Amino acid sequence: MRRFAPLCAALVCALIPSSAAAAPKASDFELRVGTTAAAPTARAASAGHDHGSLWTSKVLRAKRTFQVFGLKWDRAPEDLHAEVRVAEPGGPWRKWTEVGTADSGAHGSDPIWAGGANRVQVRVSGKVTNLRLHLVRVTGEPAAAAKPRVTARAAARQAGTGQPPIIPRAQWGGDQCQPRDTPSMGTVQMAAIHHTVSANDYSAADSAAMVLGICRFHRNSNGWDDVGYNFFVDKYGQIFEGRAGGIDQPVVGAQMQGWNAQSTGISNLGTYQDVPQTDAAITAMAKLIAWKLPLHGVPVTGTVPLVSAGGETNKFPSGTTHVFERISGHRDGNATACPGDQLYAQLPRIRQLAEAGAPDIIGAPQPGVGATSKLTLSASRLALSYPEPAQLTGRLTDAAGTPIAGQRVKIQVLTAKGFKAVSSAVTQPDGAFTASLPTSRNRTVRALLGSIRSAPVKVTVAPTLLVRKPARQVKIGHRAVVSGTVRPREKTLVIEAARQVGPGRYVLAKRVSVRARGGAFRGTLPLGRAGLYRLRVRVAGDAKNTPAQADFYTRVVRKLTSSAAGTAGSTPAPAPAAAPGSAGGGAAAGR
Repeated sequence: MRRFAPLCAALVCALIPSSAAAAPKASDFELRVGTTAAAPTARAASAGHDHGSLWTSKVLRAKRTFQVFGLKWDRAPEDLHAEVRVAEPGGPWRKWTEVGTADSGAHGSDPIWAGGANRVQVRVSGKVTNLRLHLVRVTGEPAAAAKPRVTARAAARQAGTGQPPIIPRAQWGGDQCQPRDTPSMGTVQMAAIHHTVSANDYSAADSAAMVLGICRFHRNSNGWDDVGYNFFVDKYGQIFEGRAGGIDQPVVGAQMQGWNAQSTGISNLGTYQDVPQTDAAITAMAKLIAWKLPLHGVPVTGTVPLVSAGGETNKFPSGTTHVFERISGHRDGNATACPGDQLYAQLPRIRQLAEAGAPDIIGAPQPGVGATSKLTLSASRLALSYPEPAQLTGRLTDAAGTPIAGQRVKIQVLTAKGFKAVSSAVTQPDGAFTASLPTSRNRTVRALLGSIRSAPVKVTVAPTLLVRKPARQVKIGHRAVVSGTVRPREKTLVIEAARQVGPGRYVLAKRVSVRARGGAFRGTLPLGRAGLYRLRVRVAGDAKNTPAQADFYTRVVRKLTSSAAGTAGSTPAPAPAAAPGSAGGGAAAGR
């Protein structure tokens, strides 16, 4: 089955900003097919084109329409041949489509675009155990495209590269496909071109839903950290940001097994085995590559020797050196027909256009970089409140203190397996570089350039408490209610009520431990004596985060006054708590 084409499809430069319109919404569900009867192998069936010899499922009807789907199973023949067809409500069946598994692993297929179908049928060769469908429903329209935004800092870093507009994750619904882990960083030595083996009759408005559906399938069905590809291009020339981590960063994708850490993956929405890609898409890809590869210090044309990291779909054993074109097709490194015969034949045209539009290389070797060079790193703030990112600055100089420009420095964080690159930055004429590191936990960070490394910097992250202010007055013998959310999510919080016994003096009256579900919490405290109470919400510190707390005040009275009704709502902003003796609530956030 791996010989069939699969659905393969920080500095923020000219990302298209989101508009007020809502991005598409996605949800996942499954349909069970069952265990199939044994049938001839894929090789026998395909050799005679005897589709009648394949085991064919009954018509499966979904209660809701779906846009993207794929197959999953517990056990299947190694040379499995599988085909699917779909139909929209009240519409005719579409033609049977072969399904590939080149990059999804041994227990599932790649995703397929269904475009609003509610019926599906499957036919396979051989016995497949516990065959089922993973379906993704996508509703809503994408945000309307806006003019590219280029900040002054981005413009300086672009250095005239002519970056094309790129639709960001927020606009196609990437917040509904959050990465499972911090993106890994590698190098960008080449661009790998893919296609998605899906319908070509989609509209420009469908593209965002296609990208979101593919992302959900890659993450939720294949179990990947995120969508596999770094970028998507549709037939209208729209470019979409794919895997999270930064469009200017060497983010490691899941697009070309054994070569992921040395390439950037660009997937074309559609099937290009029998029809060529459009001129608009070819031009868009050329512009994207003409910006992306030089940004990482490599040319867009010519060849490059790369060492294989192996893998079951890799055409070259681990440790083998293979020479690639700087712009290659997926089939050049893996056992697949991707990106289709017609698109593969268009690669020379993409190379020609990319070379014509490519700028001077950023990051070319500079004199003075060596073992005696010095690399520094510092953070503007060492104690952060989530989701505040760590703002990092550093400088690269030679032994004499002369700045070294044009070098890409890796930003690494310490993990259980050692330091891992999560971002990068290019040194400016004064040798300085800056980087923004989003983090939800305490981190040890360092900068690295070859064998040159900075001293590590430790930053801590305190959770942010978003607490709904309790009632200003509570009747004696009743309960004070404290609720809100904590980000990043914590499992347990402590809520304490302390009664004022003198100026600035409080005695603990009640303490409760509450469980947070999905980051939301709610606790009640019975208060049996009149007086002013300080209500404190507290998160204990641990290996991931430092402690955080928020204080509020309420007064326990024998009879409520008319002004005591209602609350002031929630607020995430740090502010001083209400002064003792006041009947008002305090801040919602603390450390």
